[in-house]
Amino acid sequence: MASIFWDLSERELDRVRQLISNVEIAPEEVIFNEGDPADCLYYIESGAVSLYIEKFNSIQEIQEARTGDWFGEVAVVNKGYRTASAKAKEATRVGRISAPDFHALLAQEPEINRIIHTVVNARNEKLVLEEKMLNTTGYGKHDMHVSIKGDASMRFSAMERPRYESVVDKNLEVLTECFVDLLVNRTAYRIMIGFNNGEIRVSTVLDPFSEEFHPALRLLDSSYVARHFPEIDYGRKAEMIRRMYQTSGKDGFFKELPEHLKFGFSSYFDKWQPLPAGEIPKIIAELPRLRKVPNFYARSATINIVKDAIQMQFNCDGSHIVSTRAYEHFVEDML
Repeated sequence: MASIFWDLSERELDRVRQLISNVEIAPEEVIFNEGDPADCLYYIESGAVSLYIEKFNSIQEIQEARTGDWFGEVAVVNKGYRTASAKAKEATRVGRISAPDFHALLAQEPEINRIIHTVVNARNEKLVLEEKMLNTTGYGKHDMHVSIKGDASMRFSAMERPRYESVVDKNLEVLTECFVDLLVNRTAYRIMIGFNNGEIRVSTVLDPFSEEFHPALRLLDSSYVARHFPEIDYGRKAEMIRRMYQTSGKDGFFKELPEHLKFGFSSYFDKWQPLPAGEIPKIIAELPRLRKVPNFYARSATINIVKDAIQMQFNCDGSHIVSTRAYEHFVEDML
């Protein structure tokens, strides 16, 4: 596993090692949890540690750290919170450095501080792209799935509540045609479908910084749709969005941003591509099946042509954000 200490000299590494205190970790013992304050960084003297996240209703290991690896150090440098959990896979001996001791060392050693922050800034650039789900390599390159857990009390009680057929459910076949029309043929670039309350939120290129609210039943009226959402060629709409990004990127404010943000946004502005128009009908065609998933009650779904991401909210399990490539498998896995 690559470490932020990779470019340090032996003398500089010795200065870091002087801060280590050794701790024995039992098999399956949790070292820290996702969301905890980053109070220590760790070096594995012997053994193995699993770094993992909770993904939907399962645990996904994102990395395994073994003897000689450091882990948990970037969150300490960033003075942030844990973005994953860690637990020992076997009897493990770790060297631990407290965050206050580490930051004191950085204050005393300018060269160590410079080297480490150079590495961390590069990682932050990557994290900005991932966390904002900015796909700079083009459509369909990642099977992305981000899970944000909801209220536990709702999660456990949702199964006991009876389902009811909402106005969206009753008209979903016609509404899906309208949703495709809005995103492919008209000025909308983002729609949020409220399955339970019949509220459809729409963002358009006519007023890109606001959100409109429309009752689902009104969208069944073609004259209402035509009044609010003029027709536009999909390629022309994408070009309007691209120009908006380019205009924003030229503002002097972006030159004042920290390096990791400056790089992340400039890269995104340069490489941005819309969701391919042909994928939109496929995504929306899955909505009836999404609504019928047993035990997981879909409350809303958001489709946005600006990003390769579909966001769904469930009564029982919070939010799930998946790439187009992963979306069909996501629905299949839940059925």
